[in-house]
Amino acid sequence: MPQHQDVPAIISLLVSLLAISLMSVLFGRKTSGTNMSSINYARGLVISLYMVSWGFTTIAAILTSTNPGNMTSCTLSIFVCLSLYAASKIIIYLFLIEKVYVVSSVTTTRKDTLLYRINILLLTPYTVILVLMILNRVAVLNEKDECVIGLKPLASIVLILYDIFVSCWLTVLFIRPLMSTTSVLQGPSKGKLRQVARRTLIGSIIALILSSGNVFTLVYYRGYEDSVLCLLSCTLDVTLNAVTVHWVTSRARGSHPTDKASRGVTNQNNNNNTTNHNTSNEKKMSPSDTHISVTVESYTD
Repeated sequence: MPQHQDVPAIISLLVSLLAISLMSVLFGRKTSGTNMSSINYARGLVISLYMVSWGFTTIAAILTSTNPGNMTSCTLSIFVCLSLYAASKIIIYLFLIEKVYVVSSVTTTRKDTLLYRINILLLTPYTVILVLMILNRVAVLNEKDECVIGLKPLASIVLILYDIFVSCWLTVLFIRPLMSTTSVLQGPSKGKLRQVARRTLIGSIIALILSSGNVFTLVYYRGYEDSVLCLLSCTLDVTLNAVTVHWVTSRARGSHPTDKASRGVTNQNNNNNTTNHNTSNEKKMSPSDTHISVTVESYTD
């Protein structure tokens, strides 16, 4: 490895090792005490994101040290970036689409929700974009035997326009129910649902910033970017996205004590009230509120 590449390569390796450790911790926290056979769709997406991110950062760490002077490793780098990085982005989009469904149309099934079907349909162009990226990939060794990878301008511009469009669209879908006075988020019993919407809104904005910054880097280098820098930026992108998704699906710090206190008060009231009084209280909660409450609980730790 050329001496002037030692420092960036070492930094990239350290970041990759840190990302691998972090993904392992997040995966352990999300699956601790969980029966794997009972994992729902939303949590399955989160766990899949951890696994894809872990796989990408692990392979990136290996390729960073083998790329100089190795055309096979250099070619493999661009294919890893295109496949695993694209997989992580699709999982994130599916996760955000699922969150949109939760905060807007949770009382109907997914297949009966027009907005959900439209959002899924918006992901189909990514297949075409992936083919375009493969056809316009760059993987060469320069005169110094340094691996240079990237995307030609056509593919990178199409990718960034698509990322910006989808991210902005999903962001608007989170803002709309938060601003509307007639949405499913309104009402004194919908505090947890509003918190899910706010957190996911922040997550979608972060995803937009990370994706835009990463692709803008490719545009800046006109598709010919040092593999160390490219793998490092992609590693940071997928890792920060995974951390953001973990934060979105985690409870707020004050949730547990409040929930415990609420459960304690509820238990005390139940012990002091008669069976008829309990029955009348249960009738006050609408079926939709119960369904929303159960659904929101399944999206948090």
